[in-house]
Amino acid sequence: MKQTIIFIMAFLLSGISVNAQTTNTFAKKDNVLGIGFGIGGVYGISGFSSQSPTFGMQYDRGIVELGMGGVIGVGGFVGYKRFVDKIELPADTYKQKWDIIIIGARGTFHYDLFKVEKLDTYGGVMIAYHIVNEKQDFPDNYINNIASFSNAAYASIYAGAKYYFVPQVSAFAEFGYGVSWLTLGAAFKF
Repeated sequence: MKQTIIFIMAFLLSGISVNAQTTNTFAKKDNVLGIGFGIGGVYGISGFSSQSPTFGMQYDRGIVELGMGGVIGVGGFVGYKRFVDKIELPADTYKQKWDIIIIGARGTFHYDLFKVEKLDTYGGVMIAYHIVNEKQDFPDNYINNIASFSNAAYASIYAGAKYYFVPQVSAFAEFGYGVSWLTLGAAFKF
């Protein structure tokens, strides 16, 4: 996990040594709305019978163009994920379900790392609050020793790229630690 974070930080910082150039795909006052799904993640929580992808919507607005090149953006994230843990025994089935609503604030740094037309490369951080709704389906005589999750705030780090097929529509991919390891989707600039 530390290696992943180091790789992402190196990716973000490597843009500083590249010749300064403002990206042509994301600028001050641009608004971008992305819709996608994420695989894995949620801070390394594992060991469940099943889990859904993270379905999410993200927003990014360019607020500052930097003199060295690049644009700083701020925005938000709203998402949903479900975990299910099911134990089947000869006499009974024990089931526990967690529905998580994720609400977050994102900060991004957009920089033209690869000088590829129509490609927006960026990295960022997010602080998110997870609202957890837990449901249990256990027999009355079952003693619950399974760990429970509660509402909490978490931080995420990510790096991503958007490729614009037309000036207002792009596909994106983000890699990171947090809500998802890999997020794929479509984004719309307005």
